[in-house]
Amino acid sequence: MARIAASIVEPALQASVDPLAADLLARLRQESAAPPRAKATRPFSRGAAFEIYQRKAAKGDQPAVRTEGYPAVLAALEATPEAEVIVHGVTFADAVYLVFTDPSRRRCLGVLRKRRLAPRA
Repeated sequence: MARIAASIVEPALQASVDPLAADLLARLRQESAAPPRAKATRPFSRGAAFEIYQRKAAKGDQPAVRTEGYPAVLAALEATPEAEVIVHGVTFADAVYLVFTDPSRRRCLGVLRKRRLAPRA
């Protein structure tokens, strides 16, 4: 994955109706300290992305992590006419967002949010 500016996904997030996209967009606009780390894949096939994330959803989360958004992302990947997608990882201290876009980064196909759970006392 190549390092990118997190702001590169903002136009796609603005056009999305996904609540996780709105959440990420708000966080990107609030970050006043150092910008979050962000990386992106090269464009790869939509079918491969669907298979990879379908397996990850079926496998489930690790005990200290909760992932939100699999049903919406999988439905979008299955329904989109796009042949290729890019996955962008935006990392905050408490969460990682995976943003799926078309290769032009104009359309957000979906967002996954992985949050670290607080350790049980």
